[in-house]
Amino acid sequence: MNNGIITKNIFIRKFDNADMPLIKSWLNKDYIKKWYGEPQEWLVEIKNVRGEYDWLNHFIVEYDGVSLGFCQYYDCSKTPKGFEWDNEPLGTFAIDYLIGEEQFLNKGLGRVIIQKLIELIIAKETPKQIIADPVKENLISIKLLERNGFVLDEVTGLYKFAVTTLPTQKSH
Repeated sequence: MNNGIITKNIFIRKFDNADMPLIKSWLNKDYIKKWYGEPQEWLVEIKNVRGEYDWLNHFIVEYDGVSLGFCQYYDCSKTPKGFEWDNEPLGTFAIDYLIGEEQFLNKGLGRVIIQKLIELIIAKETPKQIIADPVKENLISIKLLERNGFVLDEVTGLYKFAVTTLPTQKSH
């Protein structure tokens, strides 16, 4: 439990088009625009009208059935060229996340959201590493990543989480 929040009650569910007004409202909040930039760019990717962003996987974060945030992941090998991760190995997945409801800020949820997003990627994909590229002034996000085992790569500026394969347990 964190600040009265029961972390096992946090779920990540697949984004649905009915979530679009909620995401639009979140992306237009000043504290989110500060790090995410122009909402319209994000909305075009999320709407994916022409199918050009099929490589993005969008999700809504819920706590006890209340939608409180957004997250996404993607296979970096499927993104257009020209990003910091262009030279990363196959099996590199990137993440983005936000908490859109102010009453859920500063309650330890960001750490849990990142953990659950990592678990989701490991369950659905075969990642070698997971990366994040926060704005360097976004110290809260950077601390959340570091608390979840991400390490800054000084060369690329990316925060990287190495996915290690756990030894399989032998049955008796």
